[in-house]
This record gives sequence, structure tokens and C-alpha cells, in this order.
Amino acid sequence: MNKMKLLARTLTGIMLMGLGQSVLAHTRLDVPTQTEGTRTINNIVIGHSCSDTVRVIGTSVVFPNGLDSAILVDGQPHGGPLTDFLTNYGNNFQLLWNRGAFDAMAEKKDSNGNVVGFWVGGGPGMPSDLNVATPVRLTAAGIEPTSCASSVKISVSIANICEITGVGDFGREGVVDLWTHNDLGTPYDRVSTTDDGPASFTITRDLVTNPLPSSCGGTGVTVEVKPSAAQINRDMPVVIDGQLIWPLP
Repeated sequence: MNKMKLLARTLTGIMLMGLGQSVLAHTRLDVPTQTEGTRTINNIVIGHSCSDTVRVIGTSVVFPNGLDSAILVDGQPHGGPLTDFLTNYGNNFQLLWNRGAFDAMAEKKDSNGNVVGFWVGGGPGMPSDLNVATPVRLTAAGIEPTSCASSVKISVSIANICEITGVGDFGREGVVDLWTHNDLGTPYDRVSTTDDGPASFTITRDLVTNPLPSSCGGTGVTVEVKPSAAQINRDMPVVIDGQLIWPLP
């Protein structure tokens, strides 16, 4: 092998390594796509800590409730309800008990008992040089047969907590790592030039059992569901036995 080919291979390997590290650095679902109507065991994977020297001591997760959520169709706002596209959205996410990294955990529920998020914390936490996976059970809602939705992406907001502080300290290094939207106008918004923070859970249409209506033109539309600012402000905090634990008042 000549020197030029060897150099090209080496550079390619370095680039691929960098790409892999970049992907792993995010907090994301282990399996981000699921066919409608199916149920799987998945994981929310923390790719890195808030800095190179601190541990993640807890995580707070919020799923859009589908009630006051923002709905986008091919990137444009949709004025109707989520039931225009999904037949049974609600209580599709459930936390699984696992004390590998965190000792305490609980689901967050709305007034109807539907799970809208969860928190984990305490125990050894996650060292800054490792990753951690928190297991969840995900049930993919069905896509409304009369709709033109080919897929529905659920945006999952996540805060990795490394120090218990008030929201005024969120900008300080090593305090919190926010994988959230950047444009909701909440204290939990991610500081970013693009809205690339939330983890995504995409429900894909089963075109064999649930084909697109002929009126859709054969291509369909992509739908995205984002939580409202009101839901993030209500459901992102960690509350235990009625007491606000994080963020500090």
C-alpha cells in the first residue's frame, strides 16, 4: 500500500471516530424509531456529563403530553389536535426500575394518571468519562388511517443534572446539560443556534397494514410533536412527596 492510500485510510478512520464520538456525546434514545402499534424496551442514553470533571447526579425527562403540544406538519404549524394523526397517544412511555447508576426514580403523571415524564437520581450517578442507559418501555401509538402522516416524531426533552442549583445558575459550567428545545421561552431552553437539543422518538407508519389514502399523493407528510412551554415549566422540575427538589427556588 502506497503512502497516499495509507494516509487516506488513516484520515478516514479518524473522521469516523470523531463522528461516532459526536453522536455518542448527545443524550438520545438507544433506538429512535419504532413502527406504529409496537412495544419495545428502549434506553435513554446519556453520552457525556456536564463537564469533564463532574458526575451526572440525576436526570429529568419530559414527553409531550399531546394536549397543549405544538404540532408541525412538514415544518408548518397545525391548528388541529394530535388525534388528527395518532389514534391512541397517551401513557406510551413507562420507566423501568433499574438501580445501576441511580438509586431513586419515579414517573411524572398528569391529572389523568398518564406518564408525561420521569426523573432518576441519587446513588453513584454517572462518571464524567462513561455513559449510562436508563431503561424505558415505549409503546408506539397508531397512526390515524385517514391521515396523510407517514411518520410522527415525538420530541423528548431531557435535563442531565450535575449540581442542584436554581435556574439562575444554569449557565454556569458543570451545572446542567440541557437537551431541550431552544425556542420555547422557558428557563430550561437549550442555548443553541439550531433546535437540535431534544431526543426524538419517531413513530413510522406501517404501510402494509395501514397504507396511505390515495388522496395523499403517495408520499405523505411528516409530523412533529413538541411540548408547550407551560408543560416544560410544570413537568421538568423534580418534585418528591410534594417537595421541589430541583431546581432550587
